[in-house]
Amino acid sequence: MKSSKILIYLLLFCFINLSLQAKTITDMSYTKVEIPDKIEKVFGSAPPTTYLISLFNPNILVGHNFPVYNINNFASKEYVGEYFMNLPILGGWQGNQKGASIEKLLSLNTQVIFSWQNDFLLKKVENSLKNINIPVVMVDADNLEKMPETFKFLGEVLNDEKRGEELSLYAKNSISYIKSITENISDKEQKSFYYAEGNEGLQSDCTYSFHTTPFRFIKAKNIYMCAQKDTMGMESINFETILNADPDFIIVQSPKFYKKIFIDEKWKILKAVKNRNVYLVPRVPFNWIDRPPSFMRLIAIHWLSKIFYPNRYTKDINEEIKDFYKLFFNKELNTIELQSIIKEAF
Repeated sequence: MKSSKILIYLLLFCFINLSLQAKTITDMSYTKVEIPDKIEKVFGSAPPTTYLISLFNPNILVGHNFPVYNINNFASKEYVGEYFMNLPILGGWQGNQKGASIEKLLSLNTQVIFSWQNDFLLKKVENSLKNINIPVVMVDADNLEKMPETFKFLGEVLNDEKRGEELSLYAKNSISYIKSITENISDKEQKSFYYAEGNEGLQSDCTYSFHTTPFRFIKAKNIYMCAQKDTMGMESINFETILNADPDFIIVQSPKFYKKIFIDEKWKILKAVKNRNVYLVPRVPFNWIDRPPSFMRLIAIHWLSKIFYPNRYTKDINEEIKDFYKLFFNKELNTIELQSIIKEAF
């Protein structure tokens, strides 16, 4: 009888102890998920979530989805730290990728997978992860207007509510300011643009694609009217379509194409090129616009508003950029660093 009581007490103690080590949260898809109370090893299903986690604690990440220094992203330890730069590449569920290595995730004792809540990717992620014993937390990682909520959510989940609140406040204030200067822009006043991707500049993304969210947010008119077909985007477009639309501005992703556009006789016909209204997307440490879509869009909407609607944008854009980098990367930009980041962006 005595031994039975002891056994019951031991089982009860174990149950309480385990309960204290776990907590149930409601993720951003409104799904209840049980996660460890103390999170020490996590994985982002795709770059948008991986980059978000790095803002709170890069040391809990077990790996990357792709190399962090690439043609679209110029990451370095000065901005994201040595640990982040040296993480192994595990793959992910983004673009044309098939997914991360489940075997490696398990061998690294991954406690939680933070998944990008994206309609094009949901089934792919669910099918890959349904049979493994790692909780999956859905995060709204590319919805610009939900960024304040996303930061707060991650602050709570990762036990750093102060960081979540300060990032959320910046996002809220930025969104509010840009809305205040663009909300009454009439259709007639809207500036048109072409978003040039690829080394030849003949790939782009549709009006209602998640790849072009920052442009829609500032009320700019995309000349490429179409609906997004898949996650990757970068639809092919012929030059005649661009010529017929003759956009006010051209925003360029490829540094190679940016050098070409001013000397190519064909492109020189366009008024945007004639007027030097062609700008290269900054990419330090991550791309400001896309590939991947990320929290960098919070500074992108300031940059695009300054370019497209300079009479409406009243802030000191250089100071805004400095404030952003100080808050998000704990990096005090000097004049040389600032000019290096925004070279050919203005």
